[in-house]
Amino acid sequence: MLPWVDLCAAFILLAADLITTAVAQCALFLVGLIDYLLKPASTSRIQPRQAQRWATRPVYVQRPGKRCIGELNVQATLATSSFPVPPEELVECARRALVAEFGCGAGFDPTNFLTEDFLFFPRIAEPLCRQEFVRTMLNFRLKEAFPDLRSNITFQVDPMEPNRVWFFSRTTATHTVTVGCGNPLKPTGREVRLPPQAQSMLFDTDKRIYMLTGGYCMDKGVGNTEGLVGALGILKGIGHSLPFSEAQRLCNASLRLEAFKRFCKATAGAESMVGSRQRRSTTNTLL
Repeated sequence: MLPWVDLCAAFILLAADLITTAVAQCALFLVGLIDYLLKPASTSRIQPRQAQRWATRPVYVQRPGKRCIGELNVQATLATSSFPVPPEELVECARRALVAEFGCGAGFDPTNFLTEDFLFFPRIAEPLCRQEFVRTMLNFRLKEAFPDLRSNITFQVDPMEPNRVWFFSRTTATHTVTVGCGNPLKPTGREVRLPPQAQSMLFDTDKRIYMLTGGYCMDKGVGNTEGLVGALGILKGIGHSLPFSEAQRLCNASLRLEAFKRFCKATAGAESMVGSRQRRSTTNTLL
């Protein structure tokens, strides 16, 4: 393709991006102004992320005669921890939390698992406090709609942050029961295969969770949900994606990114043409 074709496409994409960005910023400003004027401060303020509470001194693997690549000696690094809960016990606390659905399961109390200042940080949405998180968990019962759901979890205490338990899942499930109440989704029989997902729980010294993170896809090419995990991935897998771009696939390229890619192609094409002309000129001179 000729460079000028990509260049024209880039300018069109960039112009469209500038227009949509301006409209979006105006809309966000107006919505923010309405929230500021009409909503109480406590309901409109985004919760800040909590600072790291515990840390270790990294100890690296040393191999005589070989360059250090920064590989951690996990056991030696964890041995420098001053966090009072041992790694094995912390992993067991994480298991109990998952079995109890963070206290939202039948017969459990969320206050036994989640601290008062608990925050859930998903990849897309705003952070949820304990009350909001519990309400969400009670309204969205995955195991009831997917009786054969398997999370396929592995656990790992973070050597650099000894009060954090990472758990990696690769969920599979089959939609055999109706989902939802207001607009129920009848069973489709579809198998859902989510990509590997990284999640973590951070515990205080009382073995309760004060922060939960989740929704971070590790390989968007795995599974059948185009990189989506959690509730968005489940809905994508059964063919009922929510009507916004973040619920369609993991990465939706912006107009600006597409314009940048076109600029790169145009530049590469121009350089290729110049190089080709120089080679022809050199050949003609030699002949």
